[in-house]
Amino acid sequence: MGTKPKFWVFNDEGTEQFLFKYNRPNTGEDWSEKIAAEIAELIGLPHAIVELAQCEAERGVVSKDFTEMGAKGSLVHGNELLVVIDSDYPSNQFRKVSQHSIDNLVKALSRKYIRLPDSHSFPSGIGNSVDLFLGYLMLDAFVGNTDRHHENWGILFRTGESEGEFYTELAPSFDHASSLGRELTEPRREALLAGGGGQSTVAMYGRRARSAIYLRTGDKEPLLTLDAFSRFSEYATNARKIWLDILKGLSEDSLRECVERVPPDILSRSSAEFVYQLLLFNRERLLNL
Repeated sequence: MGTKPKFWVFNDEGTEQFLFKYNRPNTGEDWSEKIAAEIAELIGLPHAIVELAQCEAERGVVSKDFTEMGAKGSLVHGNELLVVIDSDYPSNQFRKVSQHSIDNLVKALSRKYIRLPDSHSFPSGIGNSVDLFLGYLMLDAFVGNTDRHHENWGILFRTGESEGEFYTELAPSFDHASSLGRELTEPRREALLAGGGGQSTVAMYGRRARSAIYLRTGDKEPLLTLDAFSRFSEYATNARKIWLDILKGLSEDSLRECVERVPPDILSRSSAEFVYQLLLFNRERLLNL
C-alpha cells in the first residue's frame, strides 16, 4: 500500500519478516521514521520497530512486521473500520477525507471489541483504545507527523478456534516518515535554525504542522497536529494528563540521544540540531495546552 517503493525481506532463519522502504530522493524519510520510532519507545507507545537500512547503494529503513507473520492477526486499516460506522465513508479516497473526523474516530475506536495490545504494558489509567490512540496523536504533535491518514492506523484482527470467535486489538503506531522536517532541504533547515524573523524560524515551521484528521465532516481543512490532540483529548481527559505527564518527564538528554542515534553521514549535525530544537518546541507547546 502507499506510494513509496517497498518489499518484504526475511531474516536468515525465515522466522521474521521486515518491510524495506526506500528513501525517496531529496527527503529524509529514513532518519525521520527512525527517530520517530525512538521517540515512541521513549514515551512508552506500542510502535513499529524501525532500523536504518540499505539495499545495494540505496538508503531506506526496515520496519518489522508487527503482525508477526499473521500470528497476531491481519492488519485492518482505519478506512475499513470507518465504513462499518458509515456505509458512505469514502474508504478509497486517499486525501482530503473530511469524514476522517474526531467524532468518527472516537466512534470507531470505542467499539468494545477493540482491546489494548496484550503484549504491551501501559500506565495505570490507560484503559481502552481511545486512551491509547490519544497517545498516538500526542506523538504526532510531538514529531510533527502530518500523515495520520485513514490507512496509517488500524487494528489487528484474528479469528478464534470456535465459529464466530474473533480477537482484535489496536495496532501499534506506524509509518511516521512524514515528520521532523524530513521534506526540507539542508539549507532550508539551516536557515530555519538560524532564524531571521517572519516565517523563517523553527517555531514558525513547527506551528504549521497539519494532521490528516478533521474536526468535523465537511470541514475544508484538517486540524493542526496540536489541535487534533487537544480536540481528541476531550474524549479521554484522564489519558490526556497521563500522556502529558510522561512527556513532561522526558529529559532533554534522552531526546538528543534519540536524534543522535542517526549517523552524521545520514543526518548532518546542523539538521540534527534542527530536529532537536523542533522536538523541544513541540513539547513546550503540548505542555502549555
